[in-house]
Amino acid sequence: MISSARRSWRGLAAATLIPGAAAVAIVLLTAGDGRPSAATGPSAPTLARLADLPPLRIPPQPRSLNPIVPVDGRLSVRVGRLEPLAGGIRPAPPGRIRIPAADVDAGIEAVRARRDGLEVPPPGWAGWYSGGARPGEPGRAVVIGHLDTSDGPGVFERVPSLDRGSRIDVTDGRGAVHSYRVVGVTRVRKRRFPTRAVYGHARNSVLVLVTCGGPYVAGRGYRDNVLVYARSA
Repeated sequence: MISSARRSWRGLAAATLIPGAAAVAIVLLTAGDGRPSAATGPSAPTLARLADLPPLRIPPQPRSLNPIVPVDGRLSVRVGRLEPLAGGIRPAPPGRIRIPAADVDAGIEAVRARRDGLEVPPPGWAGWYSGGARPGEPGRAVVIGHLDTSDGPGVFERVPSLDRGSRIDVTDGRGAVHSYRVVGVTRVRKRRFPTRAVYGHARNSVLVLVTCGGPYVAGRGYRDNVLVYARSA
């Protein structure tokens, strides 16, 4: 269950990262209907549709730039042409996430899918699913984090209590900041994990945060996953 390179999780096993501690468990390949538990908010598919609305502000359209290039031996400049960029440049992988309302200011580590589940980041870090979209580009960028550990609160301890409209900033490897606003929070049973509503296609830039929630059972972990959907701001 734990690889030689790093720790990973069986989605259905809901195992704990550290004996006696709670942690994130994510079902990557298990289909489900995404219906929330009682009184836990809108369904994941509903929030996914809301988060996929066009950005709250219209970003500037990419343009063909004509940079000014110095010419050796002359007191003038010439204009050099660049090829037009269709759709702009892909954002760099994320490096840091900040959520003021949840006291989150943490580094992001890329995590991958393995046969026995999804890798999880070390305590104090968030994990970005590198097989999906990057923050700032069309698609759902999925970021996971611990709710708690054997040493105390996890990096996403207060994420389940985020309110609609809360701001989330993700800084990528080039220093660009991609901002989002929370559209809703829901809780789902791990055995009903809404794979398509989390990892599926989106036309716009969407951020999905995933952590644990619901009842905790010693030796088995948390029963549920908490999903936070955020729309590009």
